[in-house]
Order: sequence, then structure tokens, then C-alpha cells
Amino acid sequence: MKKIALLSTILILFGLSKIIGGDHKEVIEGDFCNNELLSYQTGEYLKYKVYYNWSAVWVNAGNATFEIAEDEIAGKPVHHMVCIGKTAKAFNWFFKVYDQYETYMDQTTAQPLRFVRSVEEGNYRKYNEYTFKPENDEVFINYITRMGKVERQDETIEVPACTQDMLSSVYYTRNVDYSSMDAGDRIEVSLLVDGEIYDAYLEYMGKDELKTKHGKFRCAKFTPSLIEGEVFEGDEKMVIWVTDDDNRLPLLIESPLSVGWAKAYLEEFDGLKYSMDALID
Repeated sequence: MKKIALLSTILILFGLSKIIGGDHKEVIEGDFCNNELLSYQTGEYLKYKVYYNWSAVWVNAGNATFEIAEDEIAGKPVHHMVCIGKTAKAFNWFFKVYDQYETYMDQTTAQPLRFVRSVEEGNYRKYNEYTFKPENDEVFINYITRMGKVERQDETIEVPACTQDMLSSVYYTRNVDYSSMDAGDRIEVSLLVDGEIYDAYLEYMGKDELKTKHGKFRCAKFTPSLIEGEVFEGDEKMVIWVTDDDNRLPLLIESPLSVGWAKAYLEEFDGLKYSMDALID
């Protein structure tokens, strides 16, 4: 039943990758780590409902929340992002999930400075804590533990410039200006997952319109690369619809799983930095 444990990661998997393949037009290069036009601000709150298709029936599997607070590291102001994913009460007796991800991002460069990941899925436990040193293109692995056992500790690794963690990648990619992109163009991102670097991408699919409980929106569509394995397999792709305005707010995520499908809908939002100009009606 571990397949439904996407309550937080379904929105974080913007690019976890071994690249699946396929032709694309162009890789978009740019200094996105120094983009001062951030699409978010302190006080933003997002809540998503996650549904799982189990034997041709869509069931409410749980929810994921994303919040941004003001904080500081070494006297430097940072955005402190927290994502919590948990199963619906009806699922807790069967397979309880409570995952928490935290990232601390530089308010100017949108680079992560610290990352904490705590996973509780059934009887499974995992904990990651990293300290990013972007000025040296290094990450210090404070801890990587699995089932209470330390796998790596007090280790410094070299990483590509502008490397993101699992949560910072969500906010980082929201800052990318896709206005000059053509369908098929890709944005590449280096991601640190469980102490390993993955070369990820986010592929632009063009414009679309989407009806939601909040109204009808002009959207941009993207598909990320995915890690093939126990959760994802096959050639089908995750698709993400984001508002076609300065918020670049994810409205809907559809993802194939090894068994079934998962969807995440934007249920609540507050504290947006910009007006919702993508709303049609």
C-alpha cells in the first residue's frame, strides 16, 4: 500500500529523475538562482487534496499543505517552507502517513540553505537533514537515517551549482519565466535526493484552460521527469497545470503510479503575492 504515500511528494516530484527519454526542442539555460522576481512571499498557504484511483474508484487519500514563514540563518533572512502530507482519517487504520518536509531558501537567490525531511509511512521511517553551502557548491550531510539506523553522517559532498532539494525545487521552478518557451522546451534542475544527485527536467507543454472549484483559469502545462521504480513506471507522464500569471500556482497534478493514478487538487489558498490574473471567471 506504499503506492498511495504521495501525499506530500506528489507536489514535490517536479523533477526527480532518471530521464525517461523522448525528443525535445531545447534545454533552457539561465541564471534562475538569481531571479529576484519571486512568485511567492512570506505568508503564502496552499492546501491540496490528494485522490487515489484504486480499482477504478477515486478515493480521498489525504492532503498536503504548503506554508511559507519568515526566518533567518546566520543572520540572513530566509523563507522557511514547510510541507506536511498526511492520510485521510479513513486511511489511518490501514496505512497511516505523516510526512514533513522543510526547506530554508535564500530570499534573493532562491537557493536552499537547509533541508529537513521526516517520513512516517506505516512502520517505515526515514530522516534526512542537509546544510547547503552554495558559495562552495557543496552540501553537508548532517544525517541520513532509515528505520532509526544512521546510513550517512557528517559528510561533505560536491554538487552542481544551484542544486535544489525536494521541496525547494517546487518553489524554484515557480520562479522560471516560461513566456518565451516553446512546447517541448525543458528546464533542467539538479536535485539532491537521499544524498544522491539527479539530473532532472521540467518540460513545457504549452497553454491550456482548466475548470476548478475556484473558477476557470488560463494555465501553462508542464511534465517533469520521474524516477522509475516502486512508485512510477511505464511511459505515462505526470502533468502539472499552473496558473498562467505571476503566481505560477499549481492547480492540478495528475500522476500515473505503478498501480493506478493519483491526483492533487488545489483546495485552499491564501497570502498570494500577486493577484490571480489567470482567473477567467
